Amino acid sequence: MRGSPAEGLAPWGNPHVNRKHLLNILRIVISVGLVIFVCRNLRLSDTLVKEDGTELVGRLVVTGPDRFVIDTLDHGRLTLAESELRHTESEGAGRLSGVVRGLVTVFRNIRPAWYIPTFLLLGLIPTLAALRLRLLLGVQGIALGLRRVTELTFLGNFFNNFMLGLTGGDLVKAYYLARETHKRTEAVITLFLDRIVGLIALAVLAAAMAAVNIRDPKFRTASLYIGMFLLVACVMVLILYSRHLRRNLHYTVLGAALAGGAAVVLWRLCTRGWPAVSWEVYLFLAGVAAVALFALAGGMRRLRWDRLRERVSKIKIVREVDQTFHTFSKHPRESVIALGLSFLCHFTTITSVFGLARSLGIEVQFHYFLVFIPVIVMIAAIPVSLAGWGVQEAVFQMFFGSVGVAATEAITLSFVYRLSFAVLWSLPGGIVLMLRKDRVSVQEVEKAMTEGNAVS
Repeated sequence: MRGSPAEGLAPWGNPHVNRKHLLNILRIVISVGLVIFVCRNLRLSDTLVKEDGTELVGRLVVTGPDRFVIDTLDHGRLTLAESELRHTESEGAGRLSGVVRGLVTVFRNIRPAWYIPTFLLLGLIPTLAALRLRLLLGVQGIALGLRRVTELTFLGNFFNNFMLGLTGGDLVKAYYLARETHKRTEAVITLFLDRIVGLIALAVLAAAMAAVNIRDPKFRTASLYIGMFLLVACVMVLILYSRHLRRNLHYTVLGAALAGGAAVVLWRLCTRGWPAVSWEVYLFLAGVAAVALFALAGGMRRLRWDRLRERVSKIKIVREVDQTFHTFSKHPRESVIALGLSFLCHFTTITSVFGLARSLGIEVQFHYFLVFIPVIVMIAAIPVSLAGWGVQEAVFQMFFGSVGVAATEAITLSFVYRLSFAVLWSLPGGIVLMLRKDRVSVQEVEKAMTEGNAVS
Protein backbone atom coordinates (compact mmCIF):
# COMPACT_ATOMS: atom_id res chain seq x y z
CA MET A 1 0.00 0.00 0.00
CA ARG A 2 2.98 2.27 0.50
CA GLY A 3 4.40 4.06 -2.51
CA SER A 4 7.98 4.43 -3.66
CA PRO A 5 10.23 7.22 -2.36
CA ALA A 6 9.65 9.15 -5.55
CA GLU A 7 5.90 8.97 -5.01
CA GLY A 8 6.35 10.35 -1.51
CA LEU A 9 7.35 13.69 -2.99
CA ALA A 10 4.25 13.93 -5.16
CA PRO A 11 1.83 15.26 -2.54
CA TRP A 12 3.78 18.50 -2.24
CA GLY A 13 2.69 19.30 -5.75
CA ASN A 14 -0.93 18.80 -4.78
CA PRO A 15 -2.64 22.12 -3.90
CA HIS A 16 -5.00 20.35 -1.50
CA VAL A 17 -2.10 18.81 0.42
CA ASN A 18 -0.25 22.12 0.45
CA ARG A 19 -3.28 23.83 1.98
CA LYS A 20 -3.55 21.05 4.55
CA HIS A 21 0.08 21.44 5.60
CA LEU A 22 -0.30 25.21 5.82
CA LEU A 23 -3.37 24.78 8.00
CA ASN A 24 -1.46 22.37 10.23
CA ILE A 25 1.38 24.87 10.58
CA LEU A 26 -1.12 27.62 11.40
CA ARG A 27 -2.72 25.49 14.12
CA ILE A 28 0.69 24.68 15.58
CA VAL A 29 1.59 28.38 15.66
CA ILE A 30 -1.75 29.20 17.33
CA SER A 31 -1.26 26.42 19.90
CA VAL A 32 2.27 27.52 20.79
CA GLY A 33 1.22 31.18 20.96
CA LEU A 34 -1.76 30.44 23.22
CA VAL A 35 0.29 28.23 25.55
CA ILE A 36 3.00 30.91 25.85
CA PHE A 37 0.36 33.58 26.48
CA VAL A 38 -1.36 31.51 29.17
CA CYS A 39 1.88 30.44 30.85
CA ARG A 40 2.81 34.08 31.37
CA ASN A 41 0.37 34.00 34.30
CA LEU A 42 2.12 31.10 36.01
CA ARG A 43 3.98 31.82 39.23
CA LEU A 44 6.85 29.52 40.17
CA SER A 45 7.14 30.86 43.74
CA ASP A 46 4.53 31.44 46.42
CA THR A 47 3.20 34.95 46.90
CA LEU A 48 1.40 36.81 49.67
CA VAL A 49 -0.48 39.92 48.51
CA LYS A 50 -1.26 42.60 51.07
CA GLU A 51 -4.39 44.73 51.04
CA ASP A 52 -2.41 47.62 49.53
CA GLY A 53 -1.20 45.39 46.65
CA THR A 54 2.32 44.78 47.97
CA GLU A 55 3.57 41.32 46.97
CA LEU A 56 5.88 39.16 49.08
CA VAL A 57 7.45 36.42 46.93
CA GLY A 58 9.14 33.34 48.33
CA ARG A 59 8.14 30.02 49.90
CA LEU A 60 5.17 29.60 52.23
CA VAL A 61 6.06 27.96 55.53
CA VAL A 62 2.77 28.35 57.41
CA THR A 63 -0.53 28.73 55.55
CA GLY A 64 -3.09 29.80 58.13
CA PRO A 65 -5.76 29.67 59.14
CA ASP A 66 -5.00 32.90 61.01
CA ARG A 67 -1.27 33.26 60.42
CA PHE A 68 0.78 33.09 57.22
CA VAL A 69 4.57 32.80 57.25
CA ILE A 70 6.71 33.19 54.13
CA ASP A 71 10.45 32.89 53.54
CA THR A 72 11.13 35.65 51.03
CA LEU A 73 13.66 35.49 48.21
CA ASP A 74 16.06 37.74 50.15
CA HIS A 75 16.19 35.07 52.90
CA GLY A 76 13.94 36.97 55.28
CA ARG A 77 10.98 35.48 57.14
CA LEU A 78 7.78 37.49 57.47
CA THR A 79 4.56 36.72 59.33
CA LEU A 80 1.22 38.21 58.30
CA ALA A 81 -2.24 37.93 59.81
CA GLU A 82 -5.23 37.06 57.69
CA SER A 83 -6.63 40.56 58.06
CA GLU A 84 -3.51 41.99 56.42
CA LEU A 85 -3.99 40.03 53.20
CA ARG A 86 -6.08 40.92 50.17
CA HIS A 87 -9.67 39.71 50.01
CA THR A 88 -12.01 39.67 47.00
CA GLU A 89 -15.76 39.29 46.63
CA SER A 90 -15.39 36.67 43.88
CA GLU A 91 -13.68 34.28 46.18
CA GLY A 92 -16.36 31.58 45.80
CA ALA A 93 -14.69 28.88 47.90
CA GLY A 94 -13.81 30.93 50.98
CA ARG A 95 -10.11 31.23 50.15
CA LEU A 96 -8.10 34.41 50.50
CA SER A 97 -7.18 35.92 47.16
CA GLY A 98 -4.01 37.25 48.77
CA VAL A 99 -2.53 33.76 49.19
CA VAL A 100 -1.15 32.53 45.86
CA ARG A 101 0.63 29.19 45.76
CA GLY A 102 3.40 28.82 43.22
CA LEU A 103 3.73 26.00 40.73
CA VAL A 104 6.39 24.24 42.80
CA THR A 105 4.21 24.25 45.92
CA VAL A 106 1.14 23.03 44.05
CA PHE A 107 2.96 19.96 42.73
CA ARG A 108 4.91 19.38 45.95
CA ASN A 109 1.68 19.21 47.96
CA ILE A 110 -0.28 16.97 45.59
CA ARG A 111 -2.48 14.50 47.51
CA PRO A 112 -2.07 10.87 46.34
CA ALA A 113 -5.21 9.86 48.25
CA TRP A 114 -7.22 12.04 45.83
CA TYR A 115 -5.12 11.69 42.68
CA ILE A 116 -4.79 7.88 42.43
CA PRO A 117 -8.52 6.99 42.60
CA THR A 118 -9.34 9.93 40.34
CA PHE A 119 -6.83 8.74 37.75
CA LEU A 120 -8.39 5.27 37.81
CA LEU A 121 -11.86 6.81 37.47
CA LEU A 122 -10.73 8.56 34.26
CA GLY A 123 -10.27 5.14 32.67
CA LEU A 124 -14.03 4.61 32.87
CA ILE A 125 -14.67 7.39 30.33
CA PRO A 126 -13.42 5.59 27.16
CA THR A 127 -15.16 2.41 28.33
CA LEU A 128 -18.51 4.20 28.55
CA ALA A 129 -17.87 5.79 25.16
CA ALA A 130 -17.21 2.34 23.69
CA LEU A 131 -20.48 1.01 25.14
CA ARG A 132 -22.37 3.89 23.54
CA LEU A 133 -20.75 3.36 20.14
CA ARG A 134 -21.44 -0.38 20.24
CA LEU A 135 -25.08 0.26 21.06
CA LEU A 136 -25.51 2.68 18.14
CA LEU A 137 -23.72 0.32 15.76
CA GLY A 138 -26.11 -2.45 16.81
CA VAL A 139 -29.07 -0.32 15.67
CA GLN A 140 -27.65 -0.51 12.14
CA GLY A 141 -27.13 -4.26 12.40
CA ILE A 142 -23.35 -3.93 12.77
CA ALA A 143 -22.26 -6.51 15.33
CA LEU A 144 -18.85 -5.73 16.82
CA GLY A 145 -17.66 -7.07 20.15
CA LEU A 146 -17.15 -4.73 23.07
CA ARG A 147 -13.43 -5.49 23.09
CA ARG A 148 -13.07 -4.50 19.45
CA VAL A 149 -15.05 -1.28 19.87
CA THR A 150 -13.06 -0.42 23.00
CA GLU A 151 -9.80 -0.90 21.09
CA LEU A 152 -11.02 1.45 18.36
CA THR A 153 -12.05 4.01 20.99
CA PHE A 154 -8.59 4.01 22.57
CA LEU A 155 -7.05 4.11 19.11
CA GLY A 156 -9.08 7.20 18.25
CA ASN A 157 -8.02 8.90 21.49
CA PHE A 158 -4.40 8.16 20.67
CA PHE A 159 -4.65 9.81 17.26
CA ASN A 160 -6.49 12.80 18.75
CA ASN A 161 -3.74 13.53 21.25
CA PHE A 162 -0.49 12.24 19.75
CA MET A 163 -0.79 12.53 15.97
CA LEU A 164 -0.36 16.10 14.79
CA GLY A 165 -2.43 17.15 11.82
CA LEU A 166 -6.01 17.12 10.60
CA THR A 167 -6.41 13.35 10.79
CA GLY A 168 -8.27 13.06 14.07
CA GLY A 169 -9.35 10.01 15.98
CA ASP A 170 -12.84 9.98 14.50
CA LEU A 171 -11.43 9.72 10.99
CA VAL A 172 -9.19 6.82 11.99
CA LYS A 173 -12.07 5.00 13.70
CA ALA A 174 -14.23 5.57 10.63
CA TYR A 175 -11.51 4.07 8.45
CA TYR A 176 -11.21 0.89 10.52
CA LEU A 177 -14.96 0.54 11.02
CA ALA A 178 -15.52 0.81 7.28
CA ARG A 179 -13.00 -1.97 6.69
CA GLU A 180 -14.63 -4.34 9.17
CA THR A 181 -18.22 -4.29 7.91
CA HIS A 182 -20.06 -4.39 4.60
CA LYS A 183 -22.30 -1.57 5.90
CA ARG A 184 -19.62 1.03 5.43
CA THR A 185 -21.80 4.12 5.10
CA GLU A 186 -23.87 3.11 8.11
CA ALA A 187 -20.73 2.58 10.19
CA VAL A 188 -19.25 5.98 9.34
CA ILE A 189 -22.54 7.84 9.90
CA THR A 190 -23.06 6.00 13.20
CA LEU A 191 -19.66 7.20 14.34
CA PHE A 192 -20.68 10.76 13.50
CA LEU A 193 -23.98 10.34 15.35
CA ASP A 194 -22.11 8.91 18.34
CA ARG A 195 -20.18 12.15 18.66
CA ILE A 196 -23.38 14.20 18.21
CA VAL A 197 -25.17 12.29 20.98
CA GLY A 198 -22.24 13.01 23.30
CA LEU A 199 -22.32 16.72 22.53
CA ILE A 200 -26.10 16.88 23.03
CA ALA A 201 -25.80 15.26 26.45
CA LEU A 202 -23.03 17.70 27.34
CA ALA A 203 -25.18 20.68 26.37
CA VAL A 204 -28.25 19.42 28.24
CA LEU A 205 -26.24 18.71 31.38
CA ALA A 206 -24.62 22.13 31.32
CA ALA A 207 -27.97 23.85 30.66
CA ALA A 208 -29.61 22.04 33.57
CA MET A 209 -26.84 23.03 35.98
CA ALA A 210 -26.84 26.64 34.74
CA ALA A 211 -30.62 26.81 35.21
CA VAL A 212 -30.31 25.61 38.80
CA ASN A 213 -27.71 28.32 39.49
CA ILE A 214 -29.26 30.99 37.26
CA ARG A 215 -29.15 33.68 39.97
CA ASP A 216 -25.41 33.34 40.47
CA PRO A 217 -23.70 36.14 38.46
CA LYS A 218 -20.62 33.93 38.03
CA PHE A 219 -22.60 31.80 35.57
CA ARG A 220 -23.73 34.59 33.24
CA THR A 221 -20.95 34.19 30.69
CA ALA A 222 -21.12 30.40 30.85
CA SER A 223 -24.91 30.49 30.40
CA LEU A 224 -24.58 32.34 27.08
CA TYR A 225 -22.23 29.70 25.66
CA ILE A 226 -24.43 26.92 27.00
CA GLY A 227 -27.61 28.39 25.52
CA MET A 228 -26.11 28.82 22.06
CA PHE A 229 -24.62 25.35 22.08
CA LEU A 230 -27.85 23.78 23.32
CA LEU A 231 -29.79 25.46 20.50
CA VAL A 232 -27.36 24.07 17.91
CA ALA A 233 -27.58 20.62 19.52
CA CYS A 234 -31.40 20.63 19.47
CA VAL A 235 -31.48 21.67 15.82
CA MET A 236 -29.05 18.89 14.91
CA VAL A 237 -31.21 16.32 16.72
CA LEU A 238 -34.33 17.48 14.92
CA ILE A 239 -32.57 17.36 11.56
CA LEU A 240 -31.10 13.91 12.17
CA TYR A 241 -34.35 12.35 13.37
CA SER A 242 -36.84 14.07 11.06
CA ARG A 243 -36.90 13.51 7.31
CA HIS A 244 -39.33 16.39 6.89
CA LEU A 245 -36.85 18.84 8.43
CA ARG A 246 -33.99 17.42 6.40
CA ARG A 247 -35.94 17.91 3.21
CA ASN A 248 -36.72 21.49 4.21
CA LEU A 249 -33.25 22.16 5.53
CA HIS A 250 -33.18 25.80 4.44
CA TYR A 251 -36.21 26.67 6.56
CA THR A 252 -34.89 24.65 9.50
CA VAL A 253 -31.50 26.37 9.50
CA LEU A 254 -32.97 29.82 8.98
CA GLY A 255 -35.47 29.31 11.78
CA ALA A 256 -32.72 28.15 14.14
CA ALA A 257 -30.58 31.16 13.22
CA LEU A 258 -33.47 33.51 13.98
CA ALA A 259 -34.20 31.83 17.32
CA GLY A 260 -30.53 31.87 18.29
CA GLY A 261 -30.10 35.50 17.28
CA ALA A 262 -33.18 36.54 19.23
CA ALA A 263 -31.95 34.70 22.33
CA VAL A 264 -28.53 36.35 22.19
CA VAL A 265 -30.02 39.82 21.66
CA LEU A 266 -32.45 39.39 24.57
CA TRP A 267 -29.65 38.13 26.82
CA ARG A 268 -27.44 41.11 26.02
CA LEU A 269 -30.34 43.53 26.49
CA CYS A 270 -31.04 42.09 29.94
CA THR A 271 -27.39 42.20 31.02
CA ARG A 272 -26.11 45.38 29.36
CA GLY A 273 -29.17 47.50 28.55
CA TRP A 274 -30.49 49.21 25.41
CA PRO A 275 -27.83 51.92 24.85
CA ALA A 276 -24.96 49.43 24.81
CA VAL A 277 -26.51 46.98 22.33
CA SER A 278 -28.90 49.11 20.28
CA TRP A 279 -26.83 48.64 17.12
CA GLU A 280 -26.95 44.86 17.62
CA VAL A 281 -30.74 44.98 17.82
CA TYR A 282 -30.96 46.98 14.58
CA LEU A 283 -28.58 44.53 12.91
CA PHE A 284 -30.68 41.59 14.07
CA LEU A 285 -33.91 43.19 12.79
CA ALA A 286 -32.25 43.79 9.41
CA GLY A 287 -31.30 40.12 9.34
CA VAL A 288 -34.86 39.09 10.15
CA ALA A 289 -36.14 41.25 7.29
CA ALA A 290 -33.64 39.68 4.88
CA VAL A 291 -34.62 36.16 5.97
CA ALA A 292 -38.33 36.94 5.67
CA LEU A 293 -37.82 38.33 2.16
CA PHE A 294 -35.93 35.22 1.14
CA ALA A 295 -38.57 32.90 2.62
CA LEU A 296 -41.43 34.73 0.90
CA ALA A 297 -39.71 34.77 -2.47
CA GLY A 298 -41.24 31.49 -3.59
CA GLY A 299 -39.96 31.71 -7.15
CA MET A 300 -36.37 32.21 -5.99
CA ARG A 301 -36.69 29.37 -3.48
CA ARG A 302 -38.02 26.94 -6.07
CA LEU A 303 -35.40 28.02 -8.58
CA ARG A 304 -32.49 27.48 -6.22
CA TRP A 305 -33.34 25.17 -3.34
CA ASP A 306 -35.76 22.74 -4.99
CA ARG A 307 -33.48 22.11 -7.95
CA LEU A 308 -30.50 21.66 -5.69
CA ARG A 309 -32.43 19.28 -3.44
CA GLU A 310 -33.57 17.24 -6.44
CA ARG A 311 -30.00 16.87 -7.67
CA VAL A 312 -28.63 16.00 -4.26
CA SER A 313 -31.32 13.37 -3.66
CA LYS A 314 -30.08 11.42 -6.68
CA ILE A 315 -26.62 10.95 -5.15
CA LYS A 316 -26.21 7.45 -3.73
CA ILE A 317 -24.31 8.44 -0.60
CA VAL A 318 -26.95 11.05 0.28
CA ARG A 319 -29.72 8.44 0.02
CA GLU A 320 -27.72 6.05 2.22
CA VAL A 321 -27.14 8.73 4.84
CA ASP A 322 -30.83 9.62 4.86
CA GLN A 323 -31.76 5.95 5.32
CA THR A 324 -29.26 5.56 8.16
CA PHE A 325 -30.75 8.47 10.09
CA HIS A 326 -34.25 7.17 9.36
CA THR A 327 -33.29 3.83 10.91
CA PHE A 328 -32.20 5.58 14.10
CA SER A 329 -35.50 7.45 14.30
CA LYS A 330 -37.27 4.07 14.54
CA HIS A 331 -35.22 3.03 17.59
CA PRO A 332 -35.91 5.68 20.27
CA ARG A 333 -35.12 3.27 23.10
CA GLU A 334 -31.53 2.78 21.97
CA SER A 335 -31.15 6.52 21.42
CA VAL A 336 -32.31 7.26 24.97
CA ILE A 337 -29.92 4.65 26.39
CA ALA A 338 -27.07 6.14 24.37
CA LEU A 339 -27.96 9.58 25.73
CA GLY A 340 -27.95 8.14 29.26
CA LEU A 341 -24.49 6.66 28.72
CA SER A 342 -23.34 10.06 27.52
CA PHE A 343 -24.66 11.71 30.70
CA LEU A 344 -22.79 9.15 32.78
CA CYS A 345 -19.65 9.68 30.72
CA HIS A 346 -19.73 13.47 31.16
CA PHE A 347 -20.58 13.22 34.86
CA THR A 348 -17.55 10.96 35.27
CA THR A 349 -15.41 13.59 33.53
CA ILE A 350 -16.73 16.36 35.79
CA THR A 351 -16.21 14.26 38.91
CA SER A 352 -12.68 13.40 37.78
CA VAL A 353 -11.72 17.05 37.28
CA PHE A 354 -13.15 17.80 40.72
CA GLY A 355 -11.02 15.01 42.18
CA LEU A 356 -7.91 16.31 40.42
CA ALA A 357 -8.64 19.78 41.81
CA ARG A 358 -8.85 18.40 45.32
CA SER A 359 -5.61 16.50 44.79
CA LEU A 360 -3.97 19.85 43.99
CA GLY A 361 -5.47 21.51 47.04
CA ILE A 362 -8.01 23.58 45.06
CA GLU A 363 -11.07 23.90 47.28
CA VAL A 364 -13.97 24.84 44.98
CA GLN A 365 -17.53 23.66 45.44
CA PHE A 366 -18.70 20.81 43.19
CA HIS A 367 -21.60 22.67 41.56
CA TYR A 368 -19.16 25.05 39.87
CA PHE A 369 -17.56 22.09 38.12
CA LEU A 370 -20.98 20.93 36.93
CA VAL A 371 -21.35 24.14 34.93
CA PHE A 372 -17.78 25.08 34.06
CA ILE A 373 -16.42 21.74 32.83
CA PRO A 374 -19.08 21.14 30.11
CA VAL A 375 -18.54 24.68 28.78
CA ILE A 376 -14.76 24.23 28.86
CA VAL A 377 -15.05 20.96 26.94
CA MET A 378 -17.28 22.63 24.33
CA ILE A 379 -14.90 25.53 23.79
CA ALA A 380 -11.76 23.37 23.79
CA ALA A 381 -13.34 21.15 21.11
CA ILE A 382 -13.31 24.05 18.60
CA PRO A 383 -10.46 23.10 16.23
CA VAL A 384 -8.49 26.33 16.32
CA SER A 385 -5.45 24.67 17.91
CA LEU A 386 -3.98 21.19 18.12
CA ALA A 387 -5.97 19.06 20.59
CA GLY A 388 -7.20 22.27 22.22
CA TRP A 389 -3.75 23.21 23.53
CA GLY A 390 -3.81 26.75 24.89
CA VAL A 391 -7.57 27.11 24.45
CA GLN A 392 -8.39 24.70 27.28
CA GLU A 393 -5.86 26.30 29.62
CA ALA A 394 -7.19 29.78 28.86
CA VAL A 395 -10.82 28.88 29.59
CA PHE A 396 -9.83 26.99 32.75
CA GLN A 397 -8.21 30.19 33.94
CA MET A 398 -11.15 32.35 32.87
CA PHE A 399 -13.94 30.33 34.49
CA PHE A 400 -12.23 29.12 37.65
CA GLY A 401 -10.63 32.52 38.10
CA SER A 402 -14.16 33.91 38.44
CA VAL A 403 -14.59 31.88 41.66
CA GLY A 404 -11.30 32.86 43.25
CA VAL A 405 -8.88 30.23 41.94
CA ALA A 406 -5.46 31.71 41.21
CA ALA A 407 -4.24 31.58 37.61
CA THR A 408 -1.36 29.25 38.49
CA GLU A 409 -3.69 26.74 40.13
CA ALA A 410 -6.31 26.87 37.35
CA ILE A 411 -3.71 26.40 34.59
CA THR A 412 -2.03 23.61 36.56
CA LEU A 413 -5.39 21.86 36.93
CA SER A 414 -5.82 22.00 33.16
CA PHE A 415 -2.35 20.58 32.57
CA VAL A 416 -2.84 17.78 35.11
CA TYR A 417 -6.19 16.84 33.59
CA ARG A 418 -4.65 16.82 30.12
CA LEU A 419 -1.69 14.73 31.26
CA SER A 420 -3.82 12.26 33.21
CA PHE A 421 -6.56 11.68 30.66
CA ALA A 422 -5.57 12.95 27.22
CA VAL A 423 -2.00 11.66 27.47
CA LEU A 424 -1.72 8.73 29.89
CA TRP A 425 -5.14 7.21 29.15
CA SER A 426 -4.47 7.55 25.41
CA LEU A 427 -1.35 5.38 25.57
CA PRO A 428 -3.37 2.11 25.38
CA GLY A 429 -4.40 3.29 21.90
CA GLY A 430 -0.74 3.36 20.90
CA ILE A 431 -0.39 -0.23 22.09
CA VAL A 432 -3.45 -1.19 20.04
CA LEU A 433 -1.89 0.46 16.98
CA MET A 434 1.41 -1.39 17.42
CA LEU A 435 -0.29 -4.77 17.85
CA ARG A 436 -2.51 -4.41 14.78
CA LYS A 437 -1.26 -6.34 11.79
CA ASP A 438 -3.28 -4.13 9.42
CA ARG A 439 -2.08 -0.81 10.83
CA VAL A 440 -1.86 2.02 8.34
CA SER A 441 -0.22 5.40 8.20
CA VAL A 442 -1.92 8.77 8.56
CA GLN A 443 -1.35 9.41 4.84
CA GLU A 444 -3.12 6.18 3.91
CA VAL A 445 -6.13 7.03 6.05
CA GLU A 446 -6.40 10.50 4.53
CA LYS A 447 -6.07 9.14 1.01
CA ALA A 448 -8.71 6.45 1.58
CA MET A 449 -11.23 8.83 3.11
CA THR A 450 -10.58 11.51 0.49
CA GLU A 451 -11.10 9.09 -2.37
CA GLY A 452 -14.22 7.67 -0.72
CA ASN A 453 -12.88 4.15 -0.48
CA ALA A 454 -13.91 3.83 3.14
CA VAL A 455 -17.58 4.48 2.50
CA SER A 456 -18.15 3.37 -1.02
